[in-house]
Amino acid sequence: MDVNRCSGCRDRAAWLDMFTALGLAVFKTALGVLTGSMALQAHSLHSFGDFLTKGINLASVKVSSRPASARFPYGYGKIQFLSANFIGVSLMVGALAMLWNNVSHLGAGHVQTPTFWAIFGALISAATAELMHRYLRCVGRQANSPAILAAAADNRGDVYSSLAVLAGIVLSILGWASADHLAAILVSFLVFRIGMMIAWDSIHGLMDGSVPPHQLESIRRLVAVDHPELTVVDLRGRRMGEAWEVDLQLAIPTGMTIAECHDLEQRLEQGIAAAEPHALHIRIRFLPEGEAARPAATVPGDSGVDDLVALIG
Repeated sequence: MDVNRCSGCRDRAAWLDMFTALGLAVFKTALGVLTGSMALQAHSLHSFGDFLTKGINLASVKVSSRPASARFPYGYGKIQFLSANFIGVSLMVGALAMLWNNVSHLGAGHVQTPTFWAIFGALISAATAELMHRYLRCVGRQANSPAILAAAADNRGDVYSSLAVLAGIVLSILGWASADHLAAILVSFLVFRIGMMIAWDSIHGLMDGSVPPHQLESIRRLVAVDHPELTVVDLRGRRMGEAWEVDLQLAIPTGMTIAECHDLEQRLEQGIAAAEPHALHIRIRFLPEGEAARPAATVPGDSGVDDLVALIG
């Protein structure tokens, strides 16, 4: 993996995502007011919220790129989990505000039918969000960035909510006057669900959640194939933002010298780093074969990143 290239692509993606959210917010606000669509206006408020949270997202991406220091020897990667958590909580709060606003309007009888042009606003919003989702998903997976993956999930949520807005506008124009408001209420529930998923994944990362199990299994196979004389006693990994920390404990044949262990450690680190580019912190410990304290550990359970990737398609 070319780290500099991935970092540059990640930064550009964060900038593009932020200004796209601002452009959509201004566009939907203007069109919502001109056409009288409450669902489109509600959606524009969500886009303005996106712009603010994505500004914080961009700042976290920048800070996470700083090199490790004496105070933070493992780097600043986990700040991306804080950013993702803020995005998730902000989406949930905004969704609840949208829900209350539209329920209040329906209860007070403030219902109006939007004009035909509101349809184009919802279509453009859905198409733009889908394009941004696909772009950010690709960048997030390549860079292994929780913040960019959270932004991708947010855009996929915008696609669903834009389609709900579109359905409400069309039904309202066809004669069901309250459909526009009902669509806005449905949007609120969709946005709340996306926010909850993003917030949960960020909490998983902040609590030192495991790296994806299949990645740990890949490291286990690498050791078994390249060094069959070794026994894996324990293998663990935790997420440190875009990077992983891997702890590997091996039982070695009795009689190996310190120099041989050092050479073996270097070869293992190089092999793991080549196979898993995001494993930037690799710690290997050796035990004499007769002193291996416990059997090989099973691969840890599920990963929050897998849940988020599944959510964003």
